[in-house]
Amino acid sequence: MDDPQLSRLRTAVYALLGVATAASLLGTALAPYLLVKSPLLLVAISPAAHHVVLAAASVDPAPLVAVATARRVLTGVAAYGLGFLYGRAALGWLEQRYPRLARLVGLVEQLFARWGVWLLVLAPAPTVALFAGAARSRFITFVIAVALGHALWNSVTVYVGDAVAVWTDLLTSFVGEHLLESTLICIALVALQQTLSRLPRRRRQADLPLPPS
Repeated sequence: MDDPQLSRLRTAVYALLGVATAASLLGTALAPYLLVKSPLLLVAISPAAHHVVLAAASVDPAPLVAVATARRVLTGVAAYGLGFLYGRAALGWLEQRYPRLARLVGLVEQLFARWGVWLLVLAPAPTVALFAGAARSRFITFVIAVALGHALWNSVTVYVGDAVAVWTDLLTSFVGEHLLESTLICIALVALQQTLSRLPRRRRQADLPLPPS
């Protein structure tokens, strides 16, 4: 791979990662409004498990699982891209930036060494996707494995959402009656959480660079 190709790949990976991260934050901030007005759009923007559970009360299972899976696969592709670009150094960077993940990264590394890319079927997490990229796993195989994994877990999540639909309907009705207030509170909480989470990180590693390519 020559330098122009590598540069384009890096740009694409960073763009996808940035869009996915920004979308998740936006969806979380606007969750009350989107839950009432367009729950499927909420999942498309921010496919967190609790959003899928809440949306299951008012959205058919098939499109809900499909949208949540597709959205989560995009995040997985971004993580795969980081691993592909930086190899094992990306995992070292992750451990330095998030010290609490260091033990988890070691465990995932052992499991991935045993099961390879098919570990994603059981654990389609971004950390495992990062390992798949670092190992230069075949991309189409990675996509199949991570899609199967997310489809499986999203189906379980939708089942749980259906089981508790009586209570989530009550919550959605309450939010709908206080839509402006609940949305403003959620926006404020997301902004506060982002501010607080960045302060200690900046003190510890304000200029921590990405691993060299």
